[in-house]
Amino acid sequence: MWSNVEQVVVRNVRFLVVDDCTTVRNVVRNIIKTRLGSEQVLMATNGKQALQILESQSVDIIISDWQMPELNGEELLYRVRNSARFKDIPFIMMTSNGERDFVITAIQNGVSHFVVKPFRADKLEAAVNKSWNGASKRDSVRHSALPSHAMRIIASDALLEGKVQNISHTGMQVYTDYVDALKLYKVTEFNLSFNNFDGPHALSISPLYGTIVRIEANEGPEQDCLLGVRFELDKCAAPVRQNLDKLMQKLNNAVPDIVDNH
Repeated sequence: MWSNVEQVVVRNVRFLVVDDCTTVRNVVRNIIKTRLGSEQVLMATNGKQALQILESQSVDIIISDWQMPELNGEELLYRVRNSARFKDIPFIMMTSNGERDFVITAIQNGVSHFVVKPFRADKLEAAVNKSWNGASKRDSVRHSALPSHAMRIIASDALLEGKVQNISHTGMQVYTDYVDALKLYKVTEFNLSFNNFDGPHALSISPLYGTIVRIEANEGPEQDCLLGVRFELDKCAAPVRQNLDKLMQKLNNAVPDIVDNH
């Protein structure tokens, strides 16, 4: 079973369930909702449709059948693992084939975990648990050595200046003045820009949408606070996502000051 902390975290996880059988998709969705507490379940009937969803929406975990028309699970797994953008997404394979040769093939192709049909709800829950724990360790690495930047936050009618303390592919922490317009669990617009990102070239990551998941007040006399933000990349335009990838690539290639929040 999940600990209380894990249950809170997984409620924010977005799943993509891929299976050509409507009954299987609905059963898996119900397991995710009832056992894991997540209401964020996207569904596709084959690998081709799954790739279209991945291109347009943010996905945290893929649960896919092996045998499907048009684009099967093996081909979908191959494309995901060979995509710079999607390669780190945990991938759980569902199959009726539990033979040794299949297991070896799935592992060689980069599957995170697999469950053999028919399976109980606790088996899928355990596979998600293990997959998400591994992904969370990767995502928890945040970069704090950002180049000089400007951060503006639009919260209702308030326009605030801020400073990014650290950032990852999935979220960031931002220092800013506290105002009542900052609300927990509200999607907020952030505008992040770098005047000298690559030599004389500027980089703009805006509008970047994120949900405020934590507001931590400063204990000093200043009326400032630290915001914990989870990115809502499916709400962001493609150029914004691409520029965020550019920033993360630059930080990864630099000699960064890395803070592991795990």
